[in-house]
Amino acid sequence: MLPLKLSITGLYSYQKRQTIDFEELTNAGLFGIFGAVGSGKSSILEAIGFVLYGDTERLNKTDKRSYNMLNLKSDKANIEFEFLNFEERKFKFVADWKRKKRFEETTPIERLAYEWKGEEWVPMNSADATIIIGLTYENFRRTIIIPQGKFKEFLDLKGKDRSDMMKEIFHLQRFDLASKVGLLQSATRTKLDQLKGALSGFEAISADAILALEKEVIASNNELKNDKIGLSLVEKELNELNTLKANFEDLEKKQQQLSKLNAEKVKMNALELEIDLFEKTERNFKSTLITLKTEKTALEKAKENLITIENKKKSVVENNLKSQSALEIIQPDFETLDISKHKVSDLESIEKIVIAKSALAVLDEKIKVEEALFLASEKIEKDLVAKLEIILSQLVEAKKNRLDTSLLFDLGTWYQQQRNLQNNFDVLNIKLNSLKQELKLKTAAFLLLELPFDSWKKVLATKAETIFFEKEKAIEIRNKLLVSKELVHYAENLHDGENCPLCGSQEHPNVMQGEDLSNQLVIITHTITGLADKETQISLKKTQAEKLEFEINHVQSQWKGIITEGETIEKEQKIHLSNFTWKDFDAKDSQSFESTKTQQHLLEKEIVVLEKDENELRKERESISLVLKNNNTSKGEFEAIKATKKGAVANELSQLKVLSYVDYESISAASIQAEKIILHNKNIKIATDYQAIKEQIAIQNQEIATLTGSLITLQLQVTENEKTLVQTQKIIAKLLQEHSFSSVEEVRTILLKNWNIAAEKEKVKVFTGNLLIVINSVSEAEKLILGKTFENKILEEKTAQFSTFKLKFETQLGIVSALQDNLKRVQAQFVEKADLLAQFELLNTRATNLVTLANMFNASGFVNYVSSIYLQNLADVANVRFHRMTKNQLSLTINSSNEFEVIDYLNNGVSRSVKTLSGGQGFQASLCLALALAESVQSLNKNDKNFFFIDEGFGTQDPESVAVVFETLQSLYKENRIVGIISHVAELQERIPRSINVFKQEEKGSVISESWN
Repeated sequence: MLPLKLSITGLYSYQKRQTIDFEELTNAGLFGIFGAVGSGKSSILEAIGFVLYGDTERLNKTDKRSYNMLNLKSDKANIEFEFLNFEERKFKFVADWKRKKRFEETTPIERLAYEWKGEEWVPMNSADATIIIGLTYENFRRTIIIPQGKFKEFLDLKGKDRSDMMKEIFHLQRFDLASKVGLLQSATRTKLDQLKGALSGFEAISADAILALEKEVIASNNELKNDKIGLSLVEKELNELNTLKANFEDLEKKQQQLSKLNAEKVKMNALELEIDLFEKTERNFKSTLITLKTEKTALEKAKENLITIENKKKSVVENNLKSQSALEIIQPDFETLDISKHKVSDLESIEKIVIAKSALAVLDEKIKVEEALFLASEKIEKDLVAKLEIILSQLVEAKKNRLDTSLLFDLGTWYQQQRNLQNNFDVLNIKLNSLKQELKLKTAAFLLLELPFDSWKKVLATKAETIFFEKEKAIEIRNKLLVSKELVHYAENLHDGENCPLCGSQEHPNVMQGEDLSNQLVIITHTITGLADKETQISLKKTQAEKLEFEINHVQSQWKGIITEGETIEKEQKIHLSNFTWKDFDAKDSQSFESTKTQQHLLEKEIVVLEKDENELRKERESISLVLKNNNTSKGEFEAIKATKKGAVANELSQLKVLSYVDYESISAASIQAEKIILHNKNIKIATDYQAIKEQIAIQNQEIATLTGSLITLQLQVTENEKTLVQTQKIIAKLLQEHSFSSVEEVRTILLKNWNIAAEKEKVKVFTGNLLIVINSVSEAEKLILGKTFENKILEEKTAQFSTFKLKFETQLGIVSALQDNLKRVQAQFVEKADLLAQFELLNTRATNLVTLANMFNASGFVNYVSSIYLQNLADVANVRFHRMTKNQLSLTINSSNEFEVIDYLNNGVSRSVKTLSGGQGFQASLCLALALAESVQSLNKNDKNFFFIDEGFGTQDPESVAVVFETLQSLYKENRIVGIISHVAELQERIPRSINVFKQEEKGSVISESWN
């Protein structure tokens, strides 16, 4: 995986959106993320892991992640991460969630994934990065991005846990052959047991049993055919008797139906006459009677409207007289309304005059106060001016005695440099004495190795080469002996008829004969062990010699450097002494300078105090000047307001028309206002009432005229309605006489009947039709039984005979069907038995072969063996760097439990637990292993560029170890590796070419800035 861009908003301390362009960082090969503790550095890695996998180590799923991960000053959180996977495909993962209206409630976290296709982001079905990156979340944190506190996790894992991890990462399950064989054995045994059980149920199935069943089926079929012929004859006779019985019963039923219809015929004839009378009466009288009713109703309504209009006109005339009287009462007040309005206007002017005169009195008092304050402030200003003059004269005198500051600074710098040069020279002498002693000890230690200092590498290489060839020859002999021994073991266990475990043959014509090789194997094994011990001793001596040679050369190099540095300091002292140019001071007497410096310091303090007093007095004077200015301004403003008020009073006096101000001079403004409001309201009421009465009278006059016209129209309408009614009554009398009715009530009685004429006519029509149908059906039924008789006893006897024949036929049919089914079942079982026997033979052979395979692969030992090889390879890759970091003193190896141990070359190459490593050594081992693991994992994915991120402080390393670690990380760039680190170690930041800094601000939260060295 190669990161491209990361954006964080609202996560933990990241309040505002912050974006990291990883392309700029990864181009450098080695980059860093630096910041103080708690600034938000580790949150960057946590954001990447969370957006990819939806998981984080900091909070459990039950810890309200969405609330606790959301910045308390933010309303929403967003993480966007773009990267390339091992297939060079570009992906973007996004996580979003928001705060709801209630502060402590948030929306669920929504994670989405996109792939860059065709110049756009295409949504993916799943947001699980496991398939895309090829690692689970746990192994992602162990091999690509290692969070804080998890750096040593791989080193400290137990053997089983580490093997499980190796099995998942490197897909070692493909070597778990034992479990696959076991599953095949279990499945085969199960199938064999099932086949044995199935075959036990087929013991009675044979060819003879099938032949006997076939003969029995043929005999039963012949008997069934005879029974079917007898049943058909009886069934035909029974059907004829049932038909005759049905015909006699049908005739009887239809005759009863005809009798019933004949009884209803009289009633239906009467109904038909009644319908004819109703239709005739309705046709001649209905419309005329409706007209009569309508005309009577219209006449009555017209008379009612006439009475209503007359009463309404009388009421309106009475109200009109009352309105005229009210108008005569209000007329005098209305005629004097203009004078009353002038009084209201005058009262308003008098009110303003009274208020203005009160304000003028207040302004006079304020002007007097401002004049008094001005005089007091003026006196204070004169006193401040006098004090300021005294301070200024003292300050001038003090500054005359002050020396030039640059002179004191330059002179002090010269004396300090002089002391520093002397101190450096003394320190060099101490270091030189120490190096003399160290060189003497190191040289003596190398002499104890009994090796020539100039050619020791060649001597040891010759010895190591000789031992290596001897060891290779011994191992070759041992391998041949082991093969011979194993072949003898196989030969001894061969038996005729059994498969050979090597070639699979069951025939063994020429069995190998061999002798006992155990003693030879013991001797050659001791020889190999001895040669390996010698190799270890040479390696240890080589390590010691390399270390001592490096230390001696390093001491000699330091010696030369100190000599050179001492000569440089002596030259600098001479040059520095020649730069002393101050005549009033002595280069060897620094005490005199210090005394002068102290006096000047006291003088400076005195000047500072005087300047402070001067500033304070000037501020006070400025403040008093501002007060004086404000007093003058306020006084001018008050006088301007006073002049305005006087002008307003004069203007209002000139506006008076009816009233005199003298009459109201002693009355309060509130009383004048109350009188004005009462008079104003009264004027409004008079004008409103007068206008309303006038409008009411006009409306009433118009309404009286309208009602008079309506009365004339209604009177004409009543006369016309009476004439029309009389004419209609004459028409009805004539119709009664023509149709022989005695009165109108008789006609209405006939028409009042509430029935459905169409339905009743249909009823009569249906009855007539039904009667004709029944008469015809009776005639047809009589023709069917003409000349025939029916006896119920004969039918019963024939029915009983049919039941007997049917029972016999059905019984025989069941027998035949059962025999045929049994025959088919036995035939199918016979075929199935043959198939099962063939399967049994095949599986039995397979089970025998699987036993052989199970003996070859025992449990998961082979997987553990492969896992140990992978782990040892990791350790070998890690040791390339670990040797260099530990100056060839330590290396990593794997014990029999698949756990890491340390080989200590300073203690005869003895192995010990990795738990005995110091904090710094543990960090170095973890770093080397993590780099090796990351390279191995990412090489499986065929990445051109491998990425690796460490969140660790490097605080356990001394400066020299930090330098070694840095060189190791820097060398990865040449190997096409990209490494990012998170740390707060300042020296590391200075040496890394590209980095970003994380600052935590109170208002903005965590802020990211770039840094290039």
